[in-house]
Amino acid sequence: MVSGQVPARPVDLRIRDGVITEIAAARRGGGEPSLSRLGGEEVLDGGGAIAIPGLWDQHVHSGQLAQAHARLDTSGAGSVGVILELVRAELAERREWGTGMGHALIGFGHRLVDLAVAPTVPALDGSTGTVPTVLIGGDAHHAWLNSQALQMLGLPPRDGIVAEEEWFELVPRLTELPGVAEADATGAAMLQRQALQRGVVGVTDMEWGRIWEDWLARSPRLRVRPAVYPADLEATPGPTGAVLDTGGMVEMGPLKVIVDGALGSHSAYTRHTYTDGHGYSGRGVLSVGPEQLTEVLGRARELGLTAAVHAIGDAAAQVGLDAIEATGIAARLEHAQMLTDVDVARMARLGVVASVQPAHLLDDRDATEELWPGRADQAFRLRDLFDAGAGLVLGSDAPVAPLDPWLAMAAAVHRSADEREGWFPAQQLQPREALAASTDGVVALEPGGRGDVVLLDEGHTSADLSDLFADVPSGADGLMVDTAARESAHRLREAEVLATVVAGRLESQR
Repeated sequence: MVSGQVPARPVDLRIRDGVITEIAAARRGGGEPSLSRLGGEEVLDGGGAIAIPGLWDQHVHSGQLAQAHARLDTSGAGSVGVILELVRAELAERREWGTGMGHALIGFGHRLVDLAVAPTVPALDGSTGTVPTVLIGGDAHHAWLNSQALQMLGLPPRDGIVAEEEWFELVPRLTELPGVAEADATGAAMLQRQALQRGVVGVTDMEWGRIWEDWLARSPRLRVRPAVYPADLEATPGPTGAVLDTGGMVEMGPLKVIVDGALGSHSAYTRHTYTDGHGYSGRGVLSVGPEQLTEVLGRARELGLTAAVHAIGDAAAQVGLDAIEATGIAARLEHAQMLTDVDVARMARLGVVASVQPAHLLDDRDATEELWPGRADQAFRLRDLFDAGAGLVLGSDAPVAPLDPWLAMAAAVHRSADEREGWFPAQQLQPREALAASTDGVVALEPGGRGDVVLLDEGHTSADLSDLFADVPSGADGLMVDTAARESAHRLREAEVLATVVAGRLESQR
């Protein structure tokens, strides 16, 4: 359960036509979870496991994530030279093993904020020759292409990277490069399997292009809400919430509008300048201006859509909230990474949901302190948003961060990925609060609710959830609080999912 009283003894749940119809005292149980038939019904014996509502990742990029298994990992590369070494090693391995010959080389993970020297096309050409190469930034807001890739994708020659709007328009076309479409097809199945293994029963898919068409062709095993971007707004197949497939697994998601960039690419749009003098004129990029944003949100409301407005910098948040208020559209602020007190209060007043990715704070902690000094307390204000009454939902932005709700919850509970204390611990969530922000609004397993259930290994919890989702104590003893939060986060990261049931169907089992 997410909230409310947990049953004192094991119970049975009956699910019919994808809906929980009955909860009663357990008639049997014990041992490892197993599937059988009894009295004409399919029975999953949970073996006494803990049952919670199915988890959601409220922000993924399925196409990018599907291709990730075939990509060169450039994360952690702190210089252009190191990235080029990785590229040369990959190409040398291909030649040695005779694999991937003729295929494009796609990489993912590096961050501009970590590079002292700007990446250039000539430098990449020198290491790749005629192999089309696209190295995507870890925040997915830019890519470093070589001349061959630029030519094959119809872009004019240049010396530097492709970024923001120009890059977003290019993403759906990567499958035009040799070998990418095949990797995408294989990766889509892997994506669903990995998500289900972590207890994820649904995703909001923010991939570029008409991604709903891809999902309708996949017979998805989990629930999907594909977004639409302004370029395809008039092609939207229905209002937000409209069921698009006969199985009821795909329903229309929101309009997605990207107002600014990202911290890692120096393009988040802020009220104050970046301290290192970068950031496209010092303050980042405003990709969509106030008038244009208001116009497109107004049209989306006419079509029955809700909105998901990407805003990482505080100036972008202001622009987004202005347009949301002007149009009266139901909306989420995606990322909501940097907010002033006024922004937080305004979101609560307008009913704007904060769709946040807590794992990002683990990567952006140091860069925030360096580039936005004196304002780091405005970053990832999860507690302030929760206490103000703003809606809060968690996601990953996968593949920018792993599609792993347990990592997201852990980062929300203890804001640190290393030996340091939690970053601005006053902004931490309690474990149950993080869980509640991860279940798509489902607060309990109860009759009439969706038949989406996750079974957790009771060996890592206890019958009343007092272990895995226990409150972290607060008080003046900062070390004690940090220790408790760290231990809680560790338990969340180590949580073991035994089985994932979607609409009454067993889709994953350990």
